[in-house]
Amino acid sequence: MPELSPAPPSRAALAAVLVQAAESEPLLADLPAAEISCGTQRIDLANGWSFWISWRDGTLGPLLQATAPDGSWWSHGCDRWPDWNAGPDAVVLDPLRHLISADQRQRLEQRLLSCCCWPEPDMPPRPALLPLEQIDEMLAQMVAS
Repeated sequence: MPELSPAPPSRAALAAVLVQAAESEPLLADLPAAEISCGTQRIDLANGWSFWISWRDGTLGPLLQATAPDGSWWSHGCDRWPDWNAGPDAVVLDPLRHLISADQRQRLEQRLLSCCCWPEPDMPPRPALLPLEQIDEMLAQMVAS
């Protein structure tokens, strides 16, 4: 029987880790937020959580995905606010708007605007270029054969 994925993180777990990220949890981003006018920023927290957050015109957009240390994940569109039973009044849950306060969201945004990023990967060494004379010799041998 195939192994089942863990259940998605609860709303309480998402709210708690977002508050930690807004306050003091060490974190690193894949890109500086200042370089993302409209796009996605991946945030890795020291506690093992990862977030993919949308930026729109330089302001924090919705949380797109969150992955917990146990491998469980939450994805934008998988839950409704206030709940599934609210009928037409239910909207797609955005933990950044619905589960944390406006002050916490603002602190998180400020923190992400100034957070450190993962270092650039080391570039592999360039291969040595062959001297032109050696290339000419190789071409002459290929033509002769």
